[in-house]
Amino acid sequence: MSADWERRMKTYFHRIDFDKDGSITQKDFEGMAERFVESEKLDAARGKELKQKLIQVWENYLRGVVSGGTQLTESVFVEAMRKKLHDQKLKDVLAGPLPLFFSAVDANGDGLIQRDEFSLFFQIIGLDPQLAPASFDAIDTNHDGQLSKEEFIEAGTEFFTTQDEKSPARVFWGPLI
Repeated sequence: MSADWERRMKTYFHRIDFDKDGSITQKDFEGMAERFVESEKLDAARGKELKQKLIQVWENYLRGVVSGGTQLTESVFVEAMRKKLHDQKLKDVLAGPLPLFFSAVDANGDGLIQRDEFSLFFQIIGLDPQLAPASFDAIDTNHDGQLSKEEFIEAGTEFFTTQDEKSPARVFWGPLI
């Protein structure tokens, strides 16, 4: 895998480690869904659905790679993703929560995400909203100033699966660390 791909995995790891304890646990994945409910971007039923999809990612791809299945360190996470990269089901599992994220981020319900809505997405996941415009512009592949559900899902899954160092998806989760 390229150094760029490894940086993306490390970036994701740090974005998802909400409690900043140096490991990812199921609780971090659950916390992501809870933030969307707390911000009132998803109702309880949709929040539960997002939580289930995120737990599916944890259960199917991450929990089993650690002793006891409870914590995942950065190095173990990167290696696990490297091994899973060629799994045909990976893209579908990664894409599973993205339509729910999309709906939550689409605050005005028009079926598109505008820049200000994407900034809110960054804020909810614990990123500085001022970092959002650069990522938004990169993944707005048709340059119409809006993100369609297809652009959002494609960028969200391609972030993990592409080896293309010039892919716009590489900044889906913000600037690389």
